[in-house]
Formats: sequence, C-alpha cells, structure tokens
Amino acid sequence: MKNVIEALSHWELLEIEKPARYLGGEVNQAPVKENPELRVCLVFPDLYELGMSNLAIKIFYESLNARPNIQAERAFAPWPDFENILRRKNLPLYGLESGMPLKDFDAIFVTLPYEMTFTNVLNILDLAGIPLTWKDRTAGPLVIAGGPSASNPLPVARFMDAVMIGDGEEAILELCDRLLEAKRAKASISETRKSLLNVEGVWVPQFPAAVRRRVYKGFADSEPPLKPVIPNVQAIHNRAPLEIFRGCMKGCRFCNAGYYYRPKRERPVQDLVSYATRLLQNTGEESLGLLSLSTSDYCRLDELIRGLDKEKLYPEQSVSIPSMRMNENTIALLDSTPHIRKGGLTFAPEAGTQRLRNVINKNVTEDDIISVMKATGGSDYRTVKLYFMMGLPFETDTDLEGIVDLVYRLEDIGRQTKPRKQISISLSGFVPKPFTPFQWAEQADIAELRRKRIIVCRGLDSSKSRVSWREEYLCLLESVLSRGDERIGELIEAAFKNGCKFDGWHEHFSREKWEAAFVQTGIQPADYLKSRPVSAPLPWDFIDFQVPRAFLEKEYQLAAQAAEGDQS
Repeated sequence: MKNVIEALSHWELLEIEKPARYLGGEVNQAPVKENPELRVCLVFPDLYELGMSNLAIKIFYESLNARPNIQAERAFAPWPDFENILRRKNLPLYGLESGMPLKDFDAIFVTLPYEMTFTNVLNILDLAGIPLTWKDRTAGPLVIAGGPSASNPLPVARFMDAVMIGDGEEAILELCDRLLEAKRAKASISETRKSLLNVEGVWVPQFPAAVRRRVYKGFADSEPPLKPVIPNVQAIHNRAPLEIFRGCMKGCRFCNAGYYYRPKRERPVQDLVSYATRLLQNTGEESLGLLSLSTSDYCRLDELIRGLDKEKLYPEQSVSIPSMRMNENTIALLDSTPHIRKGGLTFAPEAGTQRLRNVINKNVTEDDIISVMKATGGSDYRTVKLYFMMGLPFETDTDLEGIVDLVYRLEDIGRQTKPRKQISISLSGFVPKPFTPFQWAEQADIAELRRKRIIVCRGLDSSKSRVSWREEYLCLLESVLSRGDERIGELIEAAFKNGCKFDGWHEHFSREKWEAAFVQTGIQPADYLKSRPVSAPLPWDFIDFQVPRAFLEKEYQLAAQAAEGDQS
C-alpha cells in the first residue's frame, strides 16, 4: 500500500474527533520527493497537538528535508477513536506527508519527551506492523530513540535499534549518513546497527559500549527552524517558537534538564531579531514564543525585547515568555513592554522554606518570591501559578507547612493588587532522576506522598487558591521508568499488552493494568525507589554525561550540609 490516507473514507473520518490530525497537507509541509535515497519518519509518541509543539521535531524536520536525497515525514500517536478505524480496516500507521506505511521507511526516529509515552511507542510500532523488540527485527526500518527521557536508555533498550543521547542536531544527520552508506552497501540490519557506533552520542543495545552525551557546540551560530509546519488544528502551544538559548547553569539539584542541556549557549541578539522577523513572516502566527529552560536567564533579555519592538513586529503580534525565574526586574521589563502577552505568570519556588530551597540549591529566597508578587500589583497579569514538590530529600513536615504559610502570605498581597490575582498551586511528588545530585536519593512511596499532600491541602482548606496535584502512583511509575535497568523493558511490554497507552492522560491511565504488569514480570517497584549508596554502581554509569560524577557527589554532600543548616 502506497498511501494509507487514500484508503480512508470521508464517512470514517467524520466518526472521529479532529480528523485533520491525520491528513497532513499543512502549510509549510515539506513536498514529497520523487525517489529519495533515504526515507525517515519523525515520530512523536503522543497526540498531534502536543507533537506539533515539540521543538526537536521542528528542528529535525527542516534540517533533514534540506538534504536533497532525504525525505523526512511525521507521525504521531493516534487517539483511540482513529486507532480503532485503523485496526478495524487493518490499515498501518503512516507518515503524514506521503501516507506511506511506517514499516516501509528506512528508519523512524522516536522522540521520548517524558516517560509516560513509553507504552505509546509500543502501540505505534504495533500499529505500524514493526516487531516490538530489536531482536525480532530482521529487516524493515531501524527504530532510533532520542530526547530527554532517553538519557537513561536502559528501560527502552529492548525496543530500540539505537539511542541518541544528548543534543541531536548533528547526530541525526550523521546517523542518516551511516544509514545511507549501509543501504548502498546492502548491509544487514545487524551490520547497519554496528555502523551507528561511529556516531558520537549514539548507543546501540546490540553492541553495548560506553557512550558520551552529545553536545551541540555550534548552537549559538546555528539557524533555528524558520519555516515550521502550521498545524491543521490548534497546537497546545499556539505560537511561533524561537529558542533563544540552550542550557542552564543554576545548578538546581533535582533538575535532570538542567544537566541534560549543559552547557549554556546563547544566540546573539541581532540574530534573534532577524530570525523572529522571518519566522513570523513564514508562519503568520500572532505570538512569538521566546523559548529556553528559563527565558529570563538570557543575559540580554531587555535588549532583545526592545530590539523586537524596534523592528515593529507588532501591533497585531505579541511576544510570549513561557518560562521565567522569580525576578522583580524581569516583571518590570515585561510591564514596560506593551506587546508582551500577559495572561498569567508561572513560577516554581519548589519548596516552602528557605532551608529546603537551600537543600535543593534553588536560588530563590522568600524575599524574592514576595517582591515578585508585589511587583505584579498594577500589572495586567491576573493569574499566578506556583509549582511545589513534595518528597524532596531531607524534607520535613515543617517544610510542607511552609508551603501553606507562603501561599497565605501571597494571597494577602494578591488581594491588595489591581486587578486581584488568582493564585493556583500545583503539587507534585519529587522523582530522583539520573545524572543529578539526587540520583542516589530515595523516592517517597505512595502512602508517604499522599500523607504529605494531605498536610498541604488541609492547611489550605480556607485558602482561595486553586490547588491541584499529580496522582501519587504516576510519580512512583515515573521513578521506576526513569531509574530502571533493562528489566523495565519487560514491564513496559507487559503493560502495553495489558492495554496501557496514553498513560499521561488521566482518562486513559489505568493503575490496575500497570499493577498487573508488575505482578506478571515479578518486578518490585521498591527495588527502584530505594536510596542507593553513593559508592555503589548505577545502571547508567556507562554513559559519560559530561558532568563529572565527583561533582554530583559533592553536590549531594552540600545538600546534606544545607539540611543541617551548614552553608559553608
């Protein structure tokens, strides 16, 4: 079958929600090349609206399709209503550009943005007619993973022919060069996998060896994607994305992303202004999103904002800053710029007391938090959302009570501002991720996380703030999936065969099916939740993350000292 889309009737498409997700043909879509030498598909294992907001997909799509002999297409996880049609008609999952079945591509590149997409990956492979495990693949496309949740590749090693660890801009092009060479030589699938070992940052489960995280050193001088595909339906982030810098040097001890994207690399102001102009012209978007882990950390943010204003990218268009640190000066800058989108502010104090913020190395004081809240008084911002974690290393009940006290103080300030501020509180259990100073720490179990959440929620009974929280079992599962070894692949496969998919969506997540998978595989969650001696080997020690283990150990020691009040 050359084009699966042509096999779908109008009546069938009318049966499902948002059929435009599955038809392709978007503005700025890359044309389908005649007889390209290499065909690859970029797969995002979640809904179209989320995948079309993913920056990595945009970067790889433009760079690969710029090669005259490479055709890059896109595929996303189908919602169950459309999946039912595919299975009922025995149709395979396909690339959106050509409608070609995924099994007919030379390779599929799977982005792993978060652990709860792992079962979706297996569902996509199953829908495509591709064997789930690399050992069962004797032909057909190679399945290659990358993304933040692939930093510890062991839990998904069972399913992947190769894994990219770190920045992918250069690595994916080099991988395609190796795939082209192998295809020309008519190499076997095993020989092809072995050839990928020559690409820095690539780990191959069939030939396990030490690997070094890839760092894209040319980021500052690189051109971002300037002609991204415009979604057929509204994406979760409805804006033209412009990554202004990559990395973070703040050193929060809980943050995997802060270490995964090191070192910090900034694009020059003059380049960003030029890129912004072209990006908005090519997309027609009403909002420009300045992206990074924390946009307010860009060293010349005020100059950038004023440069964008000077170029008169407005008035119809606005600038969105989706990630910020608590900084009074940044609030003042945003207030002074009329074209900044001012829907709401989102900040992450993470902890309720200064002692615990010192433990996690969150460089925010209570005075900073209070001053930022006061600075919003007279601004157009109407909502303030605050993120807190529970179950952090060295946490006590006093720290949880500190969250309650802080929220009431902020509410008092919010009532005095015009317009009055609506405060939202988001609570989540802490997950000790690999390659962070807290990778040796214990993950609080479900009962303990629930007890901690109850302390906070009862304390906020008389609060006017909106309080939401992440279900405790999801925190446990994320810890197992991120800190696991090769055995976790068996767990993921068992969960998928039990019917698990779209685990990040509450309406589809099934705790019962996952618990059954644990029983079926004999895997005990507690084995992966417990603390680990600093001297003990870790499953992911074969990866050189370009952050010395000795440094992480020292940071863990400093956290313990901070817990005792020793700031030396």
